[in-house]
Amino acid sequence: MLMLAIFAASLALPFPPSPRFVPAPVPEPVAWEPTRAGDTLTKGAALSSVLASRGFDTDHIREIIRLLQAYRSPRTLRPGTALRFALGATGIPDRILLALTPDSLLHFVHDDSVWTTRIEPVPFVLDTVRISGVIESSLWSARLGGEVERVGKKEFEEMVYDLADVFAWKVDFTRDLRRGDVLRVAVERKVRPDGSIRSRHFLAIELSNAGRVLRAIPQPAPGGRYVYFDEEGRSLRGAFLRYPVPYRITSHFNTRRFHPILKLWRAHEGIDYGAPAGAPVEATASGIVTWAGFMGAYGRLVELRHPGELRTRYAHLSSIAPDVRPGARVEQGQIIGRVGSSGLATGPHLHYEFLQNGRHRDPLKVELPGAPSIDAARQAEFLRDRDEVLPLLYGIPISDPPVSLASGAARTAARGRSN
Repeated sequence: MLMLAIFAASLALPFPPSPRFVPAPVPEPVAWEPTRAGDTLTKGAALSSVLASRGFDTDHIREIIRLLQAYRSPRTLRPGTALRFALGATGIPDRILLALTPDSLLHFVHDDSVWTTRIEPVPFVLDTVRISGVIESSLWSARLGGEVERVGKKEFEEMVYDLADVFAWKVDFTRDLRRGDVLRVAVERKVRPDGSIRSRHFLAIELSNAGRVLRAIPQPAPGGRYVYFDEEGRSLRGAFLRYPVPYRITSHFNTRRFHPILKLWRAHEGIDYGAPAGAPVEATASGIVTWAGFMGAYGRLVELRHPGELRTRYAHLSSIAPDVRPGARVEQGQIIGRVGSSGLATGPHLHYEFLQNGRHRDPLKVELPGAPSIDAARQAEFLRDRDEVLPLLYGIPISDPPVSLASGAARTAARGRSN
């Protein structure tokens, strides 16, 4: 009873109030503004010398560099790397902002005699650009219209190469375009504060070519890529690439050809590409490796099995990729080896064969299957996307004056790609 009385009396005593929670002060971020003179690394200048010029002593410089090494080696900082400093009460900077990559900033904060770091992404804004082009002789020299003033020369050239990839199975941009063909595109971009482009992708494309109208609508794919479909959901991508190496053909498929080494007439059951030694060879389609090694006159050879009783062969290789072995799966565009001159070959080149039901076929003439259409489970979503983005193409003005962003170098590069 005595203990209960004591306990009851204790409850009547007032407890001291709990301390009010006060969050620790968070330093305000340093504003990322255009750098002043001396705020960028110059050629031959070390980060330590820049820090010393700002008044940091040896101990502070050593600690800052030690923290930086957790993200990258100070030796890899390139000339032009931007820095910002915020002065502390002592007149020595207590905050540093370093442009670690084009898309990330590294903060150094000095507080209570300790340096700490944190990463902050460079902000970006989304914008949409709509442009048109009327073909005069090629897309690289098209007469441009729409919001062309917002697109730089280099960006437009890169866009042309991307457009060629989107329509690679429908249109050869170096041969099939005709004077008067019209292109309309809507592009979504991520733009950094300095105006540079972080990334971009097409929202919708329309190409009027030789009396036909081709449209392309993107859909996201693994790895941050996009695959393109027409307005009905049919894939614009073929199941097979046009060629395993982007070089000129030196010998066509021929049922009767004089062999330069054997000195006799025999069938040439493939296509030879005059590529330089060491050039990467890509799988023209996804498939399973059935052979990876030497095969007589073929030299080093990779054979792939594809759906529909199709096989492709890549011969005279100088080397085969380490992960390409019998039973392994390879994806379209994956590098499976390097061009060489192994086996019966007069010099470096790639010999490419296409077999259907065990019979050799001319890769340039055989009817190739297309990639699958949009999955039925995604059809409704795709149609909603289509109806949202296609109107972006409507009303894009077509330029009358000859406005061209393409350079002679770009056109030269384009002609080089077609050879």
